Amino acid sequence: MANPDRPNGFSPAKSMIGAAWNSLVREYTAGDRTGDTVNDHGDIYIGDPVKLIAGGAFPADSGDVVIGVVVGVGTTGTTTFGPTGYFNPDNLMQQYLPAGTAGIVAVVPAEGVLFEVQTAGILALVTGGVADHDVTAAIDHGSQVTGQSNAQLVASANSDVTVVEQLDSVNNDTALANSRYLVKFNRTANPINANA
Repeated sequence: MANPDRPNGFSPAKSMIGAAWNSLVREYTAGDRTGDTVNDHGDIYIGDPVKLIAGGAFPADSGDVVIGVVVGVGTTGTTTFGPTGYFNPDNLMQQYLPAGTAGIVAVVPAEGVLFEVQTAGILALVTGGVADHDVTAAIDHGSQVTGQSNAQLVASANSDVTVVEQLDSVNNDTALANSRYLVKFNRTANPINANA
C-alpha cells in the first residue's frame, strides 16, 4: 500500500539533550525578505528550516547552515488587546509570514533535536544515510492556505541531514515514495543572540 503523501516540512519529534523540544523554542525577528519574492520564496512557513543573517531569520536553502525549524510565526503590528504573539492580529487565519511582512518566528534549534520529515521520492534511506531537503532559491516551499511548509527530502548533493531513525509504522514503507524518517541537521549554528 502506498504511503500517504502529506509533506509538512520538518516537525520536531525528539530531543537528544534530555529537555523537551518545546522547552527549547527561541524567538527571532524575521529578516527583510522583500527582495526574495520570486515564487514566494521569502515566505516563512511552519516546518521550514531557517538560517540567521545579520540577526534576522530567513528560509534556509539546501546547503545552508540551519539554526532550526519554525514552529510559529507572528506579525509585529500593534494590537488593541494585548502584546503581539504568534498570530496576525489583522488576519487570524494567516498561519505563515509573507515575505513583505515584518514579524517574529518561533524556532526549535537544529542542534540537539530530531525532526520527522517525508521523502519526495523513493530514497530507501537507511540509518546513517544522508539526504538533502528541497528548499532552494526562487522556489515555493509552503502553502499560504495552511501555513505549512512542504519541504521534503531528496537525494543528497549537500548532505543536509543524516537519518537517525526510520519511523516504524504500518503506513510507512521505506521502499516507497513519501516515506518518513527522523533526521538531524548536519550543518547547524546555535546563535546565543536570540531576541527576547
